[in-house]
Order: sequence, then C-alpha cells, then structure tokens
Amino acid sequence: IERGKEHVVALVDMDCFYVQVEQKSHPELRGKPCAVVQYKTWQGGGIIAVSYEARAYGVTRGMRGIEAQKKCPQLQLARIPQARGKADLSKYREASVQVIAVMSRFAVIERASIDEAYVDLTAAARQRVRQMEGQPVDSGLLKTTFVEGFCQNGQAQQSGDSAILKEEGRRAGIEAWLESLPHDCDQNSPELQLTAGALIVEEMRAAVETETGYRCSAGISHNKVLAKLSCGLHKPNGQTLLPMCSVSRLFDTLPVGKIRNLGGKFGVSVTEQLTIKYMGQLRAFTEPQLKMEFGEKTGNWLFDLCRGVEFEPV
Repeated sequence: IERGKEHVVALVDMDCFYVQVEQKSHPELRGKPCAVVQYKTWQGGGIIAVSYEARAYGVTRGMRGIEAQKKCPQLQLARIPQARGKADLSKYREASVQVIAVMSRFAVIERASIDEAYVDLTAAARQRVRQMEGQPVDSGLLKTTFVEGFCQNGQAQQSGDSAILKEEGRRAGIEAWLESLPHDCDQNSPELQLTAGALIVEEMRAAVETETGYRCSAGISHNKVLAKLSCGLHKPNGQTLLPMCSVSRLFDTLPVGKIRNLGGKFGVSVTEQLTIKYMGQLRAFTEPQLKMEFGEKTGNWLFDLCRGVEFEPV
C-alpha cells in the first residue's frame, strides 16, 4: 500500500455538544436559537456553545450573552451549572461517556476532548472490505457522506434551493467517487478501505443518534490530521471522506494555522520563516531545506505533512 495510505482514521465531533445536552433536558429549546453560557454571569456570561439556528444571526462563541441577545433578541440562554464556586460539567461528561460507549462497539477510540474522539478504523474497514466479497458499494448507504474533491456543485437551477443543490452535488460526488474505485474490487485498495470506513462511520453515527439522541459529524481519511480537517467541512450531521488525491488541491488554499499542531506559535514561525501563507506552499521546499530550517525531525514531519502524510497513531 502506498506510503501514507496504510490506515483509515476518523474524527467524530458532536455538533455543538453543550447545546444538544441542554436541548435534551429542555426539549422546548430544540430548533430554536439558543446558546450555552458559563456560570459566571457578568454581562450575561461568556458563550461557549451556539446552536446552528443562533449562528445564522451572527452569534458566536466567546460573545457575552447580552451582546448576543442584541444580535438575536429571541436567543435563549442555558447556563452551565456550578458546584462549590466552579463550573459543574458532570452532566456533559456523562453524556460524552454515553456517546463513547456506543462508538466503542465499532472500533478503537481515542477520546480527544469532551465532544470529539479519534477512531482507528483500519482493521474494521479491512474486515468490511473482505465481507463485501467484491460487491460494489451501495451509494444509498452513504447518505450523509460528502467526498472532498468529488462534490459537484449542482448546476441544474442556479436560482434553486441551496439545500437541494447541495444534496444533488453530494450525491453526484458519491457516484463519481464510487465510479473511480478499482472495478476488480482489489481488497488492498486504500480508496476502497476508506469507503468501507465511511460506511462504518455512517452506522456508528446512526447508532449514536438512535441510542443517545445526539447528532455528530465526522471526517474520514488516512490519518488524524486529515480526519480532523475534513470533519469540519460538512457540519452539522454530515461526514466527509478526504481521499489523498484531493489533499493537494485542498491544501493550496488552506492557511497553515488551520492544520492540527500548526495552530499555535509553531505554525506562525513556519509561515514567517518561509514567508508562506498556505499549506500547499510548503511543497515548494525540499526535505533538506525544511530540515535545515526546523531540524531533522520537524523538517521531515513538515515535508510529509504538506503532502497529506502523517503517522501519529490513534
């Protein structure tokens, strides 16, 4: 298998998790603009989670409750409980444990935070490919999957409903992707294994929703960096498969700081020392150049990373 394509890794992220937990205990908040604020009440409290309905009004995390209610007068605020003068996150942690318990039935899980977890699907995806015995994948089983680089934007009616156009583009992208898979159904095909991984994540997310009531999004690719990146592309309640063949085009317009482990000071020093802005621009540098600039280990890592290759295990 080509270097960098050996594994199938997903990141599953609960959509505005704190909001979903509050909506479960207060069903009247469902479908309404709402946000969760810290227990400290100054200026309405700092917002830590925002429902998609409220985001449409320009409400964002980090705003104060009072400021947010000016943007969206009908905004409902739920406050994080407190215990002994500190935020009491126990109900959110319990909800997180329920979600992880369901996910753990499907594959190896590494919890990354209260609302996201990495999943190593390599063994499960290979097993699924073997079970398929050369049968083509049914696109109907990938009903919330977008394939990055393959989603056609529906040209049908330019004035049409954007949700309908998005769905048409998503479906056309899935068909084009499935068409591109090896027709001899080579069980060692990394692309077929990624597709099997996406099938498993569709099932996993459906099980989480059925059993806990919580919805999540996911990214499926060959490593943690690409899984994390793709997870954010189609939210809420969607999943994105990022194949290696689509990485260079995506990286060409992707700011360096958007990549996992490059969001902080180190990412800034990379952009300043090399006078670059986008991840794709790193490909212009040779491995010896990057090693000279950042040392053996880091130079090596950056050389691989800008090509979508990364090996940190789940």
